[in-house]
Amino acid sequence: MRHRNNLKELKDKNKKRVIKILINNGPLSRTELSQYTRLSMTAISDLVEELLNEKIIKESGIGPSNGGRRPIMLELNSDNGYIATFKIFRDNLACILFDFNLNKRDEKKIEFNYYDLPFLQKIIVNFVNDIEFNLNKENKKIYGLGICLNDDLKELNFRGVLSTSISSDYMTLSQALSYELDIPVVVENEIDLKSMAEYLAFGTNENLAYIDLNDEVRSSVILRDGRVNNDINIGHMIIDRNGPECPEGHKGCLNTLVTVKALIRKIVALERNHINDKEFLSINSVYKFFENDTINKITNDVIDALKVAILNLKNLLNIKLFVFDGKISKMFNVVDSLQKSFNDVIIKQSFVNDEDILKAAAKLTLNKIIY
Repeated sequence: MRHRNNLKELKDKNKKRVIKILINNGPLSRTELSQYTRLSMTAISDLVEELLNEKIIKESGIGPSNGGRRPIMLELNSDNGYIATFKIFRDNLACILFDFNLNKRDEKKIEFNYYDLPFLQKIIVNFVNDIEFNLNKENKKIYGLGICLNDDLKELNFRGVLSTSISSDYMTLSQALSYELDIPVVVENEIDLKSMAEYLAFGTNENLAYIDLNDEVRSSVILRDGRVNNDINIGHMIIDRNGPECPEGHKGCLNTLVTVKALIRKIVALERNHINDKEFLSINSVYKFFENDTINKITNDVIDALKVAILNLKNLLNIKLFVFDGKISKMFNVVDSLQKSFNDVIIKQSFVNDEDILKAAAKLTLNKIIY
């Protein structure tokens, strides 16, 4: 029995290799697949036959001749099924279907609000089943699920429920959905999906840092293999050891120097004679009200702090791509100023939208399917 299981695992692994190669390099002939995988032609023929029967790949025409018979080319059957991706908004649950080439194929929405969150697992399962009911009429199916959790939802630490006739048990939302729907499921934070969306848009293998400057510094680092690095918190990177202390006890970290609250505190200190009611201050109001000298000083301080952060990240993690987002980066136009200071890195403002974010979720789900 163990030998039979090992053979099945090996075959499944090789089928995923074939799918991955066709995604990245297709269309290819059976001979070319044999060369890419270093598997025998007999093994490749068996794998291809199974994938054709499962409608995961398809024959796409006749290729050029290399002296003998012209080969039949194979490619991914992007019309066979989809990856369903979900994003939760305050008034609806949005779903975009992507094919295996990450092309958007359909978009659906249902009413949803935050009071429905305790029933999220059931709502998603019913939503997917309704979509698949219509897809099955066309001999298509959903192969995987990608879910984007925004910051509000991330803090809730969602758990799913697995119920059987004997007992119930709590597990992660992705585990519960995967078990119930019998497909791979990826649940990812929005900040990581934004950085992945930028990484895909660049179409490069360079390391990338996505830095969002708002009430706090939120960040995500993508390494050149497309993997999210969760080991670094850029917001707590020490910039000025003699600087103010953050609530977590870090002195002079980025959170104390370039966030909305930090800048309001600094402006209040510089313009205390002109401020009567500190409680109702906002970054928008102080930016419009105060003299250029004050704003210029604040801007220069922000730029200087971010220069140190970029230099540290470049040296520590060999990051060559920096993407900034958030109110502070836009209001103080940090991108143009920073780019002028560095010749060996690329610095840009983020412009990803919700579709880009869900496309990144589909990419991560596809990776889980084929790896």
